Amino acid sequence: MSGHDALAALKGVSAAMEQVRTQIQRLARSPVPILIQGETGTGKELCAGAVAQLSGRMPFVPINCAAFPESLAESELFGHERGAFTGAVRAHTGVVALANGGVLFLDELGELPPHMQAKLLRTLESGEYRPVGSNRSLRSQFRILAATSGDLERVIAEGRLRADLLHRLGAVRISMPPLRRRRDDIPLLACEFLHRYLERSEGGPVRIDADAYAILVAFDWPGNVRQLRNVVEGAAAMAGLDDTIRRAHVLQFVVPPSPDGNSHSVPSLAQARRSAEQQAIVDALSRVGGNRERAAKLLRVSPATLYRRLGERQHESA
Repeated sequence: MSGHDALAALKGVSAAMEQVRTQIQRLARSPVPILIQGETGTGKELCAGAVAQLSGRMPFVPINCAAFPESLAESELFGHERGAFTGAVRAHTGVVALANGGVLFLDELGELPPHMQAKLLRTLESGEYRPVGSNRSLRSQFRILAATSGDLERVIAEGRLRADLLHRLGAVRISMPPLRRRRDDIPLLACEFLHRYLERSEGGPVRIDADAYAILVAFDWPGNVRQLRNVVEGAAAMAGLDDTIRRAHVLQFVVPPSPDGNSHSVPSLAQARRSAEQQAIVDALSRVGGNRERAAKLLRVSPATLYRRLGERQHESA
């Protein structure tokens, strides 16, 4: 992927996204660390990938600090020797070594255990690290990018992020805007997600009508771009062989704002259960390209039960 392609992956015509792309171009060639801030689902890894591509440094090694258990954090970062601990049947290369000469991206930095944050800080200062079970230090030179989705002041106050590590990584920052602050981008993104869905599905709608777009643009998207993608794919799957995603299809997954403008009122327990069921159906249909029989198998229900659930939702949304 070229630098131009990396920037193009950060889709949007809004002023907020244009500012992000400008910042990336300005900062990419610098060796300084960058802290990328933004809510869950705003595209922080895409931002980091664009910085890496434009920097000319390879490889780009992303890792989510929330994705591995605390007991394995040191091994994931620094690697381990064979026999270093129970279950270490072979040597393992950590991401610090893999990123040598390139860019290491640590997503959800605040989820890294505090004692590992201290070891990471020492590595950033010295360029040296030691695999678990080894008695010798190794060297790795890399540029580090980090991201957090939480409020920094609260994360530090709760003791989840060391202030000295933040000072080392957070002097230069890029903020990824939430989708509700870049509503002009929603139609473009929705169209892109529909095209991606069609590329891997067995057919489906090829357009989104104006009423459906209006609902998408009005919604506040607490899950941001990731949630928009899931909703478009789910609506496409629900549309089936219809050539258009319509209002009824979208309303199965989002609740439009109330007349007072509040789209985040507390749901009833029944509404919460329906919402959880809807999300499970969306996820299953998205994973199998809209094939309802395969989705039913994933959900461990009969195809007849899934068809009934879909019919109920279409009736409720009509």
